[in-house]
Amino acid sequence: MNSRIICVLSLSLTVALGAQEAPAGAAYDPKTKAHERLADLVGVWRTETEMAAMPGVPGMEKPTQMTGVERAELICNGLWLHVAGEGTCAGQSCSSLWLLGYDPHAQTYQCIVASSMDDTPCSIEARYDEKTRVWHFRGDSPMGAFRSEYVMEGADRSVETCWSMGEDGKETQFMRSVRTRLTGADAKNTSRAPAVEQPLHGDAVPAPLAALHADVGTWHCDFRMAMQGQEPMTAKCRETVEPICGGKWTWSTFTGDLMGAPFEGHALTGYDSKTGQVVSFWVDSMNGAAMRTDGTFDAASKTFTMKGTSYDEQGEKQKVASTAKSLGKDQRELRMTFGEGERQHVMTIGYRRARD
Repeated sequence: MNSRIICVLSLSLTVALGAQEAPAGAAYDPKTKAHERLADLVGVWRTETEMAAMPGVPGMEKPTQMTGVERAELICNGLWLHVAGEGTCAGQSCSSLWLLGYDPHAQTYQCIVASSMDDTPCSIEARYDEKTRVWHFRGDSPMGAFRSEYVMEGADRSVETCWSMGEDGKETQFMRSVRTRLTGADAKNTSRAPAVEQPLHGDAVPAPLAALHADVGTWHCDFRMAMQGQEPMTAKCRETVEPICGGKWTWSTFTGDLMGAPFEGHALTGYDSKTGQVVSFWVDSMNGAAMRTDGTFDAASKTFTMKGTSYDEQGEKQKVASTAKSLGKDQRELRMTFGEGERQHVMTIGYRRARD
């Protein structure tokens, strides 16, 4: 779900890690040298993409050329690269969002991709070769297992080649993208704000996706975290939710002051019609690892039930579970637990739609 469900995962981790690793009086900083590589990709880029024919995919029966613009910026205090793309494919408008960050626990880069062209997200691992200046991506996509090589040919040009794995175990190149950095007037002329996307409505919209879009807007958030043996932590925060990728996904921005420092977090949430599951990813300014939760929506009770994992204070995976319920168009509530037994933490957030 939007940050009403998964922001609490990282907040609990932040308290634990901060207490464990930060020097007295200092704020915990999860940034590593690996994060510095993300800055090389910041900017406005023209994209020229060639897609191989995809038999059986409407509009993609023949080789296709795509053109567009990507706007890449650092978010969450430089822990993540946020790339918003828009362009045309097969004569139709398309849009995408991808995130790239470094997980200090797994010691690998993470990449998450969502697109208006598919309901299924793409979650990938990546590594960067300092000597060759090549990014290597590998993981599962809506097309199945794939890998890509993202070659930095210079500061202002890159070439990415993608291969998919067939049932026979052989690789086939299916995409090649050339990115050219735009500067000066060229960048300024393309830096207009993208068209505002509208929430989806109508009987054809799956109930979970319609419920996600009911949260579009700005919310006041009453945050409370209870940790056994400690005084509850409370804060007043704010969240903004907007539709992206043709309305197939929502993107939230969650801000506030936590642990005496500014906090920024974002959730990418959608409905995967292929699996029938709600899928949500969370990134923030206090934890380098992205977190994923999956779950279902009960239309009768207007409740999302999600499960996943996060890291505990020792850097080990722990279970998380949450329920988020709508109390009307202007109120909703979240209850989340993570960990088990004596070390279990409980998070609650009450949401009120902002009128200011």
